[in-house]
Amino acid sequence: MLWENLKIALAELKANPFRSALTTLGIVIAVGAVIAVVSIVQGASHFMVKQFESLGSNSIWVWPQRPPGVEGRKLGRIKLTYEDAQEVGERCSAVKVVAPFIDRGGVVVTYGGEETTTHVRCTTPNYRITSSVNADLGRFFTPAEVMNAARVCVLGDELVKHLNTTRKRLLGRTLRVRGQPLKVIGFLEKKGAVFGNSQDDILLMPITTGMRVFGSHTRRRVVFAAQSSTADNTQSAVDQIRWLLRLRHKRERGQPDDFQIMTQDQFLQNFQQVSLMITGLLIGIVSVALVVGGIGIMNIMLVSVTERTREIGIRKALGAKNRDVLIQFLIEAVALGALGGVAGILGGYLAGAFAREAITIWVDFPPIHVPAWAIGIALGFSGCVGLVSGIYPAWKAARLHPIEALRHD
Repeated sequence: MLWENLKIALAELKANPFRSALTTLGIVIAVGAVIAVVSIVQGASHFMVKQFESLGSNSIWVWPQRPPGVEGRKLGRIKLTYEDAQEVGERCSAVKVVAPFIDRGGVVVTYGGEETTTHVRCTTPNYRITSSVNADLGRFFTPAEVMNAARVCVLGDELVKHLNTTRKRLLGRTLRVRGQPLKVIGFLEKKGAVFGNSQDDILLMPITTGMRVFGSHTRRRVVFAAQSSTADNTQSAVDQIRWLLRLRHKRERGQPDDFQIMTQDQFLQNFQQVSLMITGLLIGIVSVALVVGGIGIMNIMLVSVTERTREIGIRKALGAKNRDVLIQFLIEAVALGALGGVAGILGGYLAGAFAREAITIWVDFPPIHVPAWAIGIALGFSGCVGLVSGIYPAWKAARLHPIEALRHD
């Protein structure tokens, strides 16, 4: 019976295609807007999750942070030093590698007659492990070069282009960073851009060299990335790092940390929570159109009941029960909603793809991503809107008396 009613419903929609299309327009717009928004937000989220996961599930990041409230205001300068990072690497048994680094933005780099500004990161060879980067031409600097503060550097591909030269010409040559000469010993693998920020417009140098170039005070402004020996003992590594840093910073029992430690899982959890909050807020806003679409379906179903009163009377005269008529009109309403949902999903995907292409004119943006749960929710909501909107018209049709229905003009 359900299949027969579905065929009747589809035949009725086919008989009035223009009216059916206008009826579902609100549903199409609402679902399309939801899918377009979700595809863009989830595309960015999916890309960032993959970026974090590529670093390994045993990744840990540590940076200085002033605790909130009165305790934080009592503290002097918050610092995390190069020596802190070295101690963590030497004394924390659950930690496999530590890579301290100092960042400087907008640093002037000159080569020949060319000048540009770039992002400089002063670090150690362990940075290759904690950040999954390698030199694909030349080499990375060595522990000995870090120990001796050698004047060497490794460049990203975008920086080479800004200097208006090529890798082969630049390899082994000397450029200047803030007026200080550094020999180019290698070039990093291309990593592309994230939300318009190039990961290849960068210069890496030994952290000890960076302290000479930017001043010895920078050794107190260090951030470091670490990896635990295995994914299973990441929490043990975090506990050891926290214990050692509290000891070195003379934090007494009950006093808050003056640093922040986060693992890959925590980063992912926080990022996904923000992503879901943004998605939920936007869905809530555009879902107002679903209500409008539901009103349209209810209106057209009431018109349909009036137009088909004689048909209802004939069906009842031939033995159809109230529930048969009720089910017929409910299925028709759900079909209207579901078809609007399908059209909205297709339209939303195309709209999301178009919006992404428009955004990439100005900045690099990850590909769109429509998760299965978004499609399921969109279809479920559109079907439910059709069902709810069709209840009253279907109930009204089911209550018609067959004799009065047959007399209807």
